[in-house]
This record gives sequence, C-alpha cells and structure tokens, in this order.
Amino acid sequence: MSGDRVVFRMAPWVIGLILVSAVAFLWFAWYLFFYGDSYLLRYVSAAVAAFALAATLDALASRIVLEPETLLVISLFRRRAFARSDFEGAKVDGGAVVLKRRDGAWLVLPNTGNNAVAMRNTIHAWIKRDTRGQT
Repeated sequence: MSGDRVVFRMAPWVIGLILVSAVAFLWFAWYLFFYGDSYLLRYVSAAVAAFALAATLDALASRIVLEPETLLVISLFRRRAFARSDFEGAKVDGGAVVLKRRDGAWLVLPNTGNNAVAMRNTIHAWIKRDTRGQT
C-alpha cells in the first residue's frame, strides 16, 4: 500500500438497489405528472424525480479514498479530507467503520455496503503503517 491509493466505492448490490428504487420513484413521478389532477401534484412529481436522480448520482459518486497521508470522504456535493496522523485506530461498530481520532472524537465513515471488517482492517493498517525511511 506504499504510495498507491485505495478506493472504497459503493457495493454493486447497493447501486443496483438504488437504481431499482430510482426507477420506481421516476415511474411514480411520471404517473403523478401526467395523471395528477392539480398543479401541486406536478410540482411534487418534479421534486420526487429530482430526488431520485440526485440519490442515484450521489451513490455513483460516493467513495472513500485512502491516499498515502490523507483520507478523503467524497460524495456528490461534499468532499472532506482528514490527515492520517489525526487517527489512532479503527473499529466496526454496529456495521459501520468508525475511526478513533487523537482528540478523542470518533469519525463514522459512510456505509458502502462492502464488508465492514475487511474495510476496517485495510484502514487500520493504513493508520498504523510506518512511513519512516520512505521518501
């Protein structure tokens, strides 16, 4: 893991479930738009369609990236960066990977649908790896 990036993306089954849900929401929005009996239903259908598309795009864009000295948590509208030196350990709590910060706080990583224990092991090894002697 020296020098390369490790990327955790949404699991394929999560993407598939979100796509199926988005199709259902879009069908519902289409039905309300064309068969609704008021303009309010048309506005609601447009909001439902926008929500379905935004959720799908967010799932496709979301990822957790381990760079040599930085942890990036990326979603459609937000990008957060954390230094590797800010963390002292990782664990799985309730199915989510949480990182213990040196200041005593915890960072809960977004659930990607992947194996949380394997993800925790990779992140814990990244936190604990020794960079002395490397250029």
